[in-house]
Amino acid sequence: MKRLFPQFATLAVLTCSALIFAGCDNIPKDLAGLEVDVVGIRSFNSLPDGSHELVVTVRCRNETVRPIGIREVRVRLTVNGIALGRASSDKPIATQALSTNTGDITFQLDETALGELLATEFDRGSVNYEMRTELLIASGGQQLRSKSSASGVIDVTHLQRN
Repeated sequence: MKRLFPQFATLAVLTCSALIFAGCDNIPKDLAGLEVDVVGIRSFNSLPDGSHELVVTVRCRNETVRPIGIREVRVRLTVNGIALGRASSDKPIATQALSTNTGDITFQLDETALGELLATEFDRGSVNYEMRTELLIASGGQQLRSKSSASGVIDVTHLQRN
């Protein structure tokens, strides 16, 4: 009986391993090849209720060898140290293998003071940004998440007040 236990344990471990890895075939193993950064700020508008709307264009790069459909892009954005909160894309972004796509994400800034502070920063001509991104991806009946961060400088001369 003692001689059968090690063989039985080995068989059980191999069977479980096979079942675990068999279910992983449809999961992209190279989600690290997805990168998101800011291309620019499309518009910054004051709304009649005193709030502001900021439209940011983001670029999703797929550096993998397979096409990946991104269901949603969730973004937390900070501009010159000013946290703008969270926003998400309103439509899916499909990225072909080794390609790039862009999409717009709209931030609603409900505080009037925050909008005015941001407008003052835009008068400088360029701003620094930090962005944390979460991509939601469906694969093989599962929903996967890929998190990343990016930072850089954005030219905002087209947003300067006269």
